Amino acid sequence: MELLMKKPATRSNSAPVCRLLGVCAAALVATSALGQGVLFETQVNNGFFTPFNGGNAATVKYGDSGWLGSNLPPQYLTAITLRLATFNSVLPGNTDLIFTLNDGDPSGLVFGPGTQLYSTTITGIPLPEAEIDPAFFEVTIPLPNVLTSGGFNNVGWSVALANYNYAGQFGFQCSNSLGQIAGFYTNNASFYNGTSWSLFAFSQDPVSGVANFSVQITGGPTPPGCGLSDIAGPGQALGADSQLTADDIIVFLNAYFAGNLSLADVAGPGQATVLDAELTADDIIVFLNRFFAGC
Repeated sequence: MELLMKKPATRSNSAPVCRLLGVCAAALVATSALGQGVLFETQVNNGFFTPFNGGNAATVKYGDSGWLGSNLPPQYLTAITLRLATFNSVLPGNTDLIFTLNDGDPSGLVFGPGTQLYSTTITGIPLPEAEIDPAFFEVTIPLPNVLTSGGFNNVGWSVALANYNYAGQFGFQCSNSLGQIAGFYTNNASFYNGTSWSLFAFSQDPVSGVANFSVQITGGPTPPGCGLSDIAGPGQALGADSQLTADDIIVFLNAYFAGNLSLADVAGPGQATVLDAELTADDIIVFLNRFFAGC
C-alpha cells in the first residue's frame, strides 16, 4: 500500500479550541492525481472531532458521505485524502487504520445502499503528539480505479481502528456546510457502536452543526492510467501508475487467491462486465484481456 502523509502541524494556544468543535480554519489547495480531477473536497473550517480513544478504538467506527454531482456518468475514483487530527497526548503513538469506501453512506441508512466498493487496512500510521493543541495531518489512500454507480454518484467512507497505541484521542478535521469546494455535502455523519449504525450531527445549527469530515477525492469519467488492469505501481504498490507491468498481474492474482472481491471481482458469468460478487475464471480472463490490450 502506497501511503502519503503530510507532516503534522500543531496550532498555537492562542487559537480557541474545544475537544469536540474548535475554530481552526485552513486554506487547502485542490490537487489532482494521475491526471484526474478533484471530484469531492471539503475545507477545514469547523475545527476537529477526535472520538477515538484507547477505550473504544477496538469497537467503534465513524463514517461520512457526499454526492459527487447530479446526473453524472459513473466516475473512476483514484485516491482519497483523509484530513485527520490527534489531541491530548504528550507522546506520539500509532494505529492501524481500516478504511472502507461505500456506494453511499456506510451505514446504509441514507444516501445510497451502503454497498462496499473497496476496503484496505493501513498498518502503523504514526499519530503525532498533541499535548495542548491538536496536531493535524493527512493520509492519502490510493483507490484501484473504483467505479461509482452514476447519477448522484453517492460516495461514503468509514474509518475503524486496530492495534491502537496512543494515550490521547484521534479523529477528523471538519468542515461546515459552507466549506464545500467540490461536490455536495450531506449533513449526517455515521457512527457504529459495535452492534449497529446510527446517524448524527454536532448540533441543529445548519452551518457549524454539520458533522462533515474533511476529505478530498480525485477521479474522473474515464479510467486513469492504462485502463482497469492498471492497479499497481512499482514494487506492487496499490494504485495505477500509467503502466502495465508484472506488478499489476501479481497484485491481481494475490487478491484473487486471497478472496479479495474489491480488487479481483472484475467480471460476471460469461465475462460480463457486471460484477457478481464471486471469483471465477471469468475474472482472470477479463483482467488479462484488458492487460494485454495495452494502454
